[in-house]
Amino acid sequence: MKERFDAPEQFEAAYQAGQYDRLLTALRHQEGLTARELAWVGISLLRTGQFVAAEEPLELAVALGDQEAAVEFGNLLRATGRSRKAAEHFQALLPHLSGELKFRTLRWFGVTLDQLGEAGAVRAIEEARRGYLALGDRRMAARLTHTLAASHSTHGEFTAALKLLSSAIPLLEQDRNPRPLLAAFHTLIDVQVECGQLDEAAHTLERARQLNQTLHDPHVALHLDARQANLMLMQGDYGGYAALLGGLADRAQAVQDSQILEYALSRLADHQSRTGEHVEAVRTLGQLRAQVRDLSLYSRLVIAMMTLRRGDAPGALRLQLEVRRAALEQGSVLEATRALLLAAYSAYSMNDLPRCADLLAEALLELAGHPRPQSWATIGPELRELEEMLTYARLQPNLAPLLQAALEDASHLGGSLRDDLFTAALRLEIMTLGQELALRDGVPCAMRTRGSVAVLCYLALHPRSTRQEIITALWPERDPKKAANYFRQCVADIRESVGADVVLVEGAHQAPEYRLSGKASVVLDSQRVLQLVASGQLHAAVAAYKGEFLPGLEESEWADDQRLLLRGTLASALRAELRAAQLAGEKRRVVLLAGAVLNVDPDDFGTEELRLSVAREVSSPAELARFEAERHRRMN
Repeated sequence: MKERFDAPEQFEAAYQAGQYDRLLTALRHQEGLTARELAWVGISLLRTGQFVAAEEPLELAVALGDQEAAVEFGNLLRATGRSRKAAEHFQALLPHLSGELKFRTLRWFGVTLDQLGEAGAVRAIEEARRGYLALGDRRMAARLTHTLAASHSTHGEFTAALKLLSSAIPLLEQDRNPRPLLAAFHTLIDVQVECGQLDEAAHTLERARQLNQTLHDPHVALHLDARQANLMLMQGDYGGYAALLGGLADRAQAVQDSQILEYALSRLADHQSRTGEHVEAVRTLGQLRAQVRDLSLYSRLVIAMMTLRRGDAPGALRLQLEVRRAALEQGSVLEATRALLLAAYSAYSMNDLPRCADLLAEALLELAGHPRPQSWATIGPELRELEEMLTYARLQPNLAPLLQAALEDASHLGGSLRDDLFTAALRLEIMTLGQELALRDGVPCAMRTRGSVAVLCYLALHPRSTRQEIITALWPERDPKKAANYFRQCVADIRESVGADVVLVEGAHQAPEYRLSGKASVVLDSQRVLQLVASGQLHAAVAAYKGEFLPGLEESEWADDQRLLLRGTLASALRAELRAAQLAGEKRRVVLLAGAVLNVDPDDFGTEELRLSVAREVSSPAELARFEAERHRRMN
């Protein structure tokens, strides 16, 4: 049943309160609407994200002379990715407007210029804000304060953005229209994520969801889900992140929300490219280019990284440096730094180490100028892909101090971060170095039994093993019956958490043999270290060595033998590099390589004495004191 409005004043009151659904219910399907009524319908559709449906009533209202409809038609052009046309539209309108509509036009003109990366954006928004203050409209001035905060956020000026938001949000909370407050929450979530304030971002997201319960607005829900996806990415929930992206793209396309459509498709293409699904990634990219005319800096960097992953490092480097120049022109400081960092990686992939060192040094200097949470947010999602290059930098005397300054503590690059979870489909990754973790299709398996990863690892290295062979290797000191029961618990845990088809049993009933399914492509991190050393990729091997093999497995000679093999192989290769550095007189490199040896073999007292001896000549007093303290701890 349609709601009745007895007077135009009631329509206006509902419009000002943001009750767009009520207006649409009352007016949308009526015939013979006036210019003002058409404007209400078009603007209500626009502000509830129904962009396709909004275009016709807005155009009709403009043709009938409604100036507010003309302003909001430009906003529709902006929201649907037609930014250049929107800017021209606003510029043509401004000389003919006055009062509130002029200031509203200035606001959206500034936002459009910001999206295009052109000068004058902040000036236009500031002029609009001052205009609303002159009108005595503190409510609209607060909305403009949020618009300025969003602009600062876009350019990486997060401290300024937070300051503006802290002044705008209390005023917006008093606004009877909740939509401007929701928009401010969107920006606040983005800033909190960029600053590494993930718990605070999750809290703001929950507040926004509760506020949207009063609106039931699918457009707002779409934007909140996009921010949920970004939060999942930063928190490491890659399974949830990937699952959310596809649905976001479909929903955004249905309502023609170009901003969320670009967000979802660019990140989906990046995910597909990371996992080796290059054909699907190219298709997704083609869909993105067909739907969004002016690609963002982020999307252009995704294209560059897809180019690199397909093996065209020179092409990727060219694209990344182009994005770098564009980001600097637009004042997007963090994107400029990120582009430079990825360009360094392209040079590293080409084995152009001098150019890599130059680009990386500049990028690290820029990162060092940002607070650590911001620098972490900038490179966090790429860290696994860049880790080999960063490990190379950690062993270079001219780059190591910059790396430490940029990330404060670069030690994690040699040993505590687990591998990235973006893995190819149908792959089983068994992570045994410094941790015990299994991943299927890139998603961690929630195992309940402590020995399950050890069983997976043993079967990967020794297929067709009997239960007795496995028990003897892993738990030789346990009571045989208890060990057999424990092994059965591990197998049941693997089948429940990884998959019923992963562990297969064959052979005689009295002495069955266990193996991993041939359908699973198994990757074992410990074997990768040995393969990298054998192929001469020492920096990559150091990056892959995360710590002790199966740290939770005790009293196992088999595990001890594996640990000795891994430590011995990697340490021997590092010692060879160390001797070469000594012969070349590269004293600073000697100190760094000695530290790398000690990370692998802490009991190598000869290398520790060498590091101390050379450090007395080339290290700072603080670094020398740290080395002496480490030796004291080991000796005691």
